[in-house]
Amino acid sequence: MWYSACVPSAQQRRKPLFKEDVVKSSRMQTETAIVKWSTRRMFSSGAAIALCIVATQFSLPAPLSAQNAAVVSNAAHTVRTEVTLAANIEQFWTADRLLSARPIEASLRVAADGLPMVADSAAAFAGPAIKVNGGLPSVKVGNTLQKTLISAEALADQAAFEANTLLPPIAPEATSPFGARFTTSRVFPDAATLAYPYRTAGKLYFHDPRTGGNFVCSASVLRPRLIVTAGHCVTHPSTNAALRYFYTNFLFIPVYNNGSAPLGTWTPSQEWVTNAWYMSDGSVPNQQDVAMIIARDQGTKLGYVTGYLGYYTGQLANNNVTMLGYPCNLDSCAKMQETFAQTYQYGGNNTYIYGSAMKGGASGGPWIQDFGINPAGAPAGLLAHNYLVAVTSYGPVNTALMYLGASNLDSRFITLLNDACGPATTGNCN
Repeated sequence: MWYSACVPSAQQRRKPLFKEDVVKSSRMQTETAIVKWSTRRMFSSGAAIALCIVATQFSLPAPLSAQNAAVVSNAAHTVRTEVTLAANIEQFWTADRLLSARPIEASLRVAADGLPMVADSAAAFAGPAIKVNGGLPSVKVGNTLQKTLISAEALADQAAFEANTLLPPIAPEATSPFGARFTTSRVFPDAATLAYPYRTAGKLYFHDPRTGGNFVCSASVLRPRLIVTAGHCVTHPSTNAALRYFYTNFLFIPVYNNGSAPLGTWTPSQEWVTNAWYMSDGSVPNQQDVAMIIARDQGTKLGYVTGYLGYYTGQLANNNVTMLGYPCNLDSCAKMQETFAQTYQYGGNNTYIYGSAMKGGASGGPWIQDFGINPAGAPAGLLAHNYLVAVTSYGPVNTALMYLGASNLDSRFITLLNDACGPATTGNCN
């Protein structure tokens, strides 16, 4: 069973938390929630922290039977059509729920040296490699979509609580113990995140309807309506059909910045995931830990506001990339971070390892080749293609090792993308 890692709400942090707290359900009925405590090693901090596991009744966005009824599979992938209204998803994500969200982790198969347990050898990419350019922002929205999601007071309260309780400071170095070199930094100044291509990346919040946990990943905009992230940020997989399901209440916040949403918040109309992930045992490395979300319009399309990345399959074996994400070991996942790194080694099962100081919360964030804006005088067609070549899939159990792994995008990614785009008349990808 997966448990929810949570922190007390702002109100709860101002008073003792008793073993039994009386809470009210959405129907205003009083219930007793039994609060149990345990500890484990968090991927995001590498330190033992308290877990608050609350057994209570949660108000689901829609009956679970309705959620399941909207799920359709074929041989390559599975798609769920969203049944929850955008307004209901927005209302679900209160400041306390946003602050309670924790990174979600896939189960990493680890060898004695702390690297992924590799049961195969790197094979030549079964091409042809496919590359498609991205697009610059084309709609100016000014401040019309801007929102304050968490007040300054609540952020300060949360920071004080975490400083004393949850997340001890981490001083990352620029080299992993086994020699994978990288540079990891906060994107600075804050205003830089509003420039393309940074503005294509953001935080993805979601809810687990079976455990009641609230979680956070990273994601990016790939086509005008398409958001790309990791499969483990969208579904709970299983080889048993009765045990696999989609998460709910997805909320994408491009260029999230310390409680604010400069470009608004975006809800889904559909979620798509590769069966390589959805029908797996949930462990990583996974051959194609990838998912896509179709965003609802808000007078215009998401990608017209943020711009969107290109993509290039089969490029991880020998490359240098820029990774973007919101890892919770750095700035408490409140600000965008970036890593510059090159291929270190094969990670097994069609994945590759690159050095990085980013940890939990970075899952689903983009790995981008040829990142940036084309400078004047640059050779034509050489720079600033901003190709998505992977999304963060896993990291080490021992957080001192400092690396991230990702699936090498292949034909399964292209099939997922093409089917999510649908006919040109849908407008998802044009």
